[in-house]
This record gives sequence, C-alpha cells and structure tokens, in this order.
Amino acid sequence: MRAFRLFSVLVAILAASVAFAFELSLDASTKTVAIKADKPGEVIRYTLNGKDPDFSAGVYLAPIALAEGGTVKAAAFEGDKRIGEVSSEVVPGPGPKNTALVPLTQNRDWKSYDWVVRHQEILALNQPGAMRADVVFLGDSITHFWSGEPKAKRVAGKDSWEKWIAPHHPINLGYGWDRTENVLWRLRHGEIAGLKPKAFVVLIGTNNLSGFNPPAETEEGVAEVCRELRRQAPQAKILLLAILPRQAKPDATRQRVADTNQLLKAQAPQIADAYVDLTDKLVEADGSILKETMNDYLHPTNKGYEVMGAAIDAQLKAWSL
Repeated sequence: MRAFRLFSVLVAILAASVAFAFELSLDASTKTVAIKADKPGEVIRYTLNGKDPDFSAGVYLAPIALAEGGTVKAAAFEGDKRIGEVSSEVVPGPGPKNTALVPLTQNRDWKSYDWVVRHQEILALNQPGAMRADVVFLGDSITHFWSGEPKAKRVAGKDSWEKWIAPHHPINLGYGWDRTENVLWRLRHGEIAGLKPKAFVVLIGTNNLSGFNPPAETEEGVAEVCRELRRQAPQAKILLLAILPRQAKPDATRQRVADTNQLLKAQAPQIADAYVDLTDKLVEADGSILKETMNDYLHPTNKGYEVMGAAIDAQLKAWSL
C-alpha cells in the first residue's frame, strides 16, 4: 500500500510537470524571445529584471523584444501558485540602459483588477463600430480609477468624469500600477489600433519614480509613450499632464516628481501639443496636500479630479474638441 501511495505521488508530480511544460526560444537576429506553452490557455509569467517570476509578474502574451540584450525568466502558474521550475533565456547584449523603455506586461495590482482581462476588454472596445472614442486617456491607477469605459471595479471620480470628460466621448486606457514600460507594451499590442482619436491625454510616470527609475529615465519613458502615440495616430493632439504631486508634505519623493516635471516641461514642445502642470492647484500654500484633495496623498478624490477635469476640458475646448 505504501509503495502504491509513493507511486501515485510520483505520477501526480510527473503529470503536473508535463501539464505545465513550456519552452523559451531565442531569435538571435531580432533579439526576441518567444515562449511556447505545452497547451493553449496555460499561464506563463515572466520577468526582465533578473528576479524569478511571482504572481505580480506579467503574463506572457507576445514575443519579448530586448534590443539591448537581457534575461527573460519565466515560470508556469496555476492561480497564484508557481508550478515547476523557472526557465530562463539570455539575449546577448549589455542589457537595457533604461527599463522605462522596455515594454512588458505586469500584474502588480492584482487585488484590484486583472491586467490581462482589462487589456482584452480594451481590444474589444477598439474594434470598428464598438464605441466612439474621440479622446483616449492613457495612464496608471490615477486614470484607471477615475471613471469611464471600460468600467473599473473601483471608481473614485464619477461625478467629475461625467461633468468634464464624458461630453468629449472618451475611452479610459488607465491601468493600476502601470509604468511607462507597461503603457508602451499596450500601445504596441493593439490598444489604439482600431481607434481614430482626436486627442490623447497622457498621465504616467509616478510608479516609475517609486524606486525603479530616476527622473531622467522616467522622463525618457514618458516621452517615448508620446512618440509612440504620434507614430500610430499622427492626426491626434497630445495633451501631456505633469506627474501629479504626492506625499502629505514636501519630501524626497515629491522632489523626484518635481525634477521629472521640469524635464518634461522642457521636452514637451517636441513630444506634445500641450503640457499642463496642476501642481499649484493640488498643493496648499504651505506645501501640504489635503486628504480632501488626494485621500492617500497620491490618488485624487472627486475634488482632486474636479481640478483635473476642468483643466483637461479647457484644453480640449481650446482645440475645439
């Protein structure tokens, strides 16, 4: 009986390893890594930062391009549990100088929403005739949780959205916890391909500054997002918003935001049609941020969104949109 139980355990282990088999392959000519799962529908998560994938790592959805070289680590997952070993593939080269420019998926905000599901919802909405999207909003959780389509589970500014933004026929392409590299992945994998927008509203970069990229790298990431929009939709105006101030009182984090915004302001004439910095309207005279304006000193309340909405509405109207 004991031998039978041991045999059963061994069979189960082997079955699990077979069920979640996958293969990494490198195309040296394009410096691209593809991952082939054993069966359709298997979830493979990957990283580009040298760490083993966990549940916060993005799902593999398309070949991974690493023009400057780097390492892809991948593992199969069943729910939030990793199954089997981590596999890796090294792309020759020194590695990226700026990770804010290297597109990849993410799953950092999994408690609030499913990144892949939101991507699929947006791909459905940007099909011809699916919806009118004159203004496309791109960003992180600050944009995601404002309001609009596709609907989010968490909505923090419905009234201000309906008042200032909805009349412009928007679509909300904000994703919680996104950084510039995640927006670049989305843009290069079809999220605006079926749209004919008249304008984009871009607010991204605060998550890059949260211990990942210094101001100069973050600014490069934001600029590349704007350039990608220009390449794909040259007919559309680009409204670039300065990264919003954060923290209850001025500190090193707030200063990194300010330093990045100075770089963005200087670059804005080359990458956008208008640049708006709302810092002075969100920060009190003594430098503090009120919970009534940003309840966690990062995400706006409806009062904070009122400030954003009025400024965006004014610029869109100035363009006769």
